Parts: sequence; C-alpha cells; structure tokens
Amino acid sequence: MDKTELVKKRIAEALSSSLGLEMAEASEIAFHITDWKENLDELVEVYEKADELSDDRIQRIIMVFHAHAPNHIAAAKKLLGLGPIEDVFKVGVLKEDE
Repeated sequence: MDKTELVKKRIAEALSSSLGLEMAEASEIAFHITDWKENLDELVEVYEKADELSDDRIQRIIMVFHAHAPNHIAAAKKLLGLGPIEDVFKVGVLKEDE
C-alpha cells in the first residue's frame, strides 16, 4: 500500500470511529482530502524552493492547485457537516467569472 492509500485509509478509519460516520461516507471524505496530494507536494515545493523556481513553474503550480484542490476541499467540508463554501472574503467566489 502506498503512502497516499495508507493516509486515505487512516483518515477514513479515524472519521468513522470518532464521528460515527459510515465507512463509505468516511472513505468519500478521505478521497476528497487526499486526491490532491500531488498538488500539495508541488505547493510545498514553492515554500521550500521559492528562490530557486522559475516564475513559470510557480505560476503553473499555483494555477493547477487552484483548479483542482478547492472543489475537493469544498466537498469534504460539506460531507463533514461543516456547511457549504462561503464568500468570507467578499471576493465573489460563488459568482461565475465573466
């Protein structure tokens, strides 16, 4: 079992045992939390090597992260019973881009 699969399994087990969720629902949440691991690794690379990376590389990492991770985070938040995404910074996150 690779590391991501182990983390996914442990998250599901922890959520199921501590929150009393059915394993299927806990597993779905774990999927949404772990599916963007590659994006997370790349974002950590920016933190660790910001002075070494090209502007193009940083831009690509940021764009890909934001195209993929937020919907997974929003789904996990909702499935955890924490409600929908809110526009707490009042920047129009719930409105379509023109």
